[in-house]
Amino acid sequence: MKIKSMGIHWIATLWMASICMGLGTAVGEEGKKVLVVHSYHETQQGHVVEMTQGIREAFIGFGVNMKFFHMDTKRGTDPAWKKEAGKMATREMLAFQPHVVIAMDDNAQAFFVKPNMSRKNAPFFVFGGVNATLSDYGFPTKNVTGVLERPNIKESIELLQKIVPTVKRMVILSDKSRTTDLFVKYSKTLDLPVEILGYEQPRTMTEWQSVVAEYRDKVDAFGVYLLRTIDDDSNPGHQVPEAELIEFLNTHGNLPTVGFFDTAATSGILCGISVSMKEQGYAAGHMARAILEGHKITDFKIQPTSKGRILLNLKTAEKLEIEMDWNIISKADEVVK
Repeated sequence: MKIKSMGIHWIATLWMASICMGLGTAVGEEGKKVLVVHSYHETQQGHVVEMTQGIREAFIGFGVNMKFFHMDTKRGTDPAWKKEAGKMATREMLAFQPHVVIAMDDNAQAFFVKPNMSRKNAPFFVFGGVNATLSDYGFPTKNVTGVLERPNIKESIELLQKIVPTVKRMVILSDKSRTTDLFVKYSKTLDLPVEILGYEQPRTMTEWQSVVAEYRDKVDAFGVYLLRTIDDDSNPGHQVPEAELIEFLNTHGNLPTVGFFDTAATSGILCGISVSMKEQGYAAGHMARAILEGHKITDFKIQPTSKGRILLNLKTAEKLEIEMDWNIISKADEVVK
């Protein structure tokens, strides 16, 4: 990714008890402090883990005291909890007194950055993984900049059509959350190369099964976004694993699938182009580092990361009796065989 700014080119290639404040791996002791606030839990693979890797890579060779706070609002979805998690992050910020805060994903903006960005003597804030429009949070301001996350919906569908040219009609499925609501809102603004017959956001496994049955004879393919908050209604209090949902879709839908999220291929989706979470973290970290090095926050244009990752699952292709062209396979970043 290239971040252009005023002639400068920066290359950026259990609840309360289980909240991981990650109180910090210090990279150095140079007097510079960075607080990283994640919206979700520390161990969320394919997302938080990769974002953190990118942030850390951006600070290689630069002495900084870095701390992490995880709001855990993916497993804890109650609005009251989200507000409390934002207050906890605020208390951590006030105690640590960072020079720059990196805030990842939308809940961190809504429940932490927005209430704090106008505070007297507030630090600089650099966001990443933001799906909403900037005005939802009052961005940008004189002390806020960052990186947008925009799913590669059109590009992913075009990839699917290269693999299966007969795809003309689709339904797009996801769970029901703030992130997926924003995804649906954004998708509806796009001029897509297929007819979208509906956007469905089931909340339970039973609803998921019903939606698959409803659309399997109406569409040529299923589009899939995040599936991380669908409840197992046969086991109250538990959420259905993403891979189990995709297995049901592949078995009972028996149609090509395209995913717009980072773990699509490993979960069993045929293909997709995902935003790179590591790239999101690296870009946000690189901006934060540059600010600490003395560059103005206004030097950085707010824009999405650009590279993306091509994801393919050859096992799913074989099951669906789809032949995958080698030219497509050779360009993929992740291939499940």
